[in-house]
Amino acid sequence: MMTMAPANLAQRVEDHLSALGAAPDDVPIRHRRRGVTLEQAIQAAALDELAEVGYGRLTIESVAARARTGKASIYRRWPTKQLLVIEAFCAKFGEAYDLVEGPLGDATTRDALLHIGRRMIQIIGDTGETFRAASCELSRDTAAAAALERQVSCPKREAMLELLQRGVARGEVRPDAACELLAEVLPAMITARLIVENRPVADDYLVRIVDDIVMPLLRPV
Repeated sequence: MMTMAPANLAQRVEDHLSALGAAPDDVPIRHRRRGVTLEQAIQAAALDELAEVGYGRLTIESVAARARTGKASIYRRWPTKQLLVIEAFCAKFGEAYDLVEGPLGDATTRDALLHIGRRMIQIIGDTGETFRAASCELSRDTAAAAALERQVSCPKREAMLELLQRGVARGEVRPDAACELLAEVLPAMITARLIVENRPVADDYLVRIVDDIVMPLLRPV
């Protein structure tokens, strides 16, 4: 007689519970979500929970309840709340920097900077409290802060540096200006205004940052 593998058995039990409208750990839900849809719902719930109660009081249980899923669905993907929050943060706020290639087309460096700046303002502006909570709370956890630097700050710098190198190739940026220090200027000014000062960034203010500060630092002499 063939013995069913534990993994297959577990999957069949989960599928059966799903058909009955229940999560594996008995959290009832109307429709069983899977894959990317479920992951996005969990990440959104984690960020909402973070903004509402803070990192210290956030638990996997509270995220599961907010996402209307089971704890097991979260633990299978993220063994700790730290990993969950960091990945959710990365997925949300990394969107602003996924614009260096393709979408920019033949845009000038100035227009590309304005495009990314506007995207940053939109993302941070829509979720400012979450961004502020994540930045403050995660910075207090050494391991989380290191992971945030590795997974958010480093990719941000790399994306902006790639944009400046693109500008060098176009003759719009001098070679020595394609460096990490200058790549930080625009993101730092936007986040300082929105997060530290908690003030809006109007489009004319963004244009002034790009035209009066950033581009003069980049242009060939």
